[in-house]
Amino acid sequence: MSYTQAPVAFFGATGGCALACLVRTLNAGIDSRALVRTPQKLLDLLAARGVSSAKIEKHLVLLQGNALDVEAVKQVFTVEVSLVIFGIGGAPAFSPNPLRLFLTLDQPEICGKAMTTVLAALSTTPCRPPIACISTTGLRSPARDVPLLLVPLYHWLLAIPHKDKQRMEDVLLESGREWVIVKPSLLQDGEGKGKVTRVGWEGEGGKPAVGTFINRKSVGEWLFEEVVQVQKREQWVGRKVTLTW
Repeated sequence: MSYTQAPVAFFGATGGCALACLVRTLNAGIDSRALVRTPQKLLDLLAARGVSSAKIEKHLVLLQGNALDVEAVKQVFTVEVSLVIFGIGGAPAFSPNPLRLFLTLDQPEICGKAMTTVLAALSTTPCRPPIACISTTGLRSPARDVPLLLVPLYHWLLAIPHKDKQRMEDVLLESGREWVIVKPSLLQDGEGKGKVTRVGWEGEGGKPAVGTFINRKSVGEWLFEEVVQVQKREQWVGRKVTLTW
């Protein structure tokens, strides 16, 4: 199948969820633009997932730079894009506090700062694409979106990464732009159970889907099927969508 929509912009494309979405996007013949610090790393990841060199050459513009550098981010928006997929996140890092072992990040404010940078770059262009960002359950919510037994894990052990994700959401919501916030339950690698089995949302007409785990590939493929594909996107714009098995 071939598409003629404007390119999709990717930030954090070497991460599991955004990477899985990019794989499906390229294989569908949709043009994409990705800003990454190490282009060869992304090329290797795409090749390992079966994306042909012909698809990459035809449909991917690969730009080298840091998502915290507004001038680098502006490179992505030198052409009109139809959608932004924002999958940036920090990597787990050791903390000097033994009670926080493994539960801080190498860059504890990366999500909020990178979202601010992307929005600043967009503000210099006439481009107004919807922004779909990958967040998490367990943040501020009018209804509980995690299993009751996991509430201590989310609100204590994951406090540092969740503070950053909350900042990212707040910055996006305050921007006045169209958005979709995707909130998966605890993320796993590998194939797992396959596709997303439960979808919910906060607010009118919905309730969060409450579950324990989902894998990154399933989240990325849901993003492709429901948000990248224009004909399905509208139902999710302006919603915080929870995904789980």
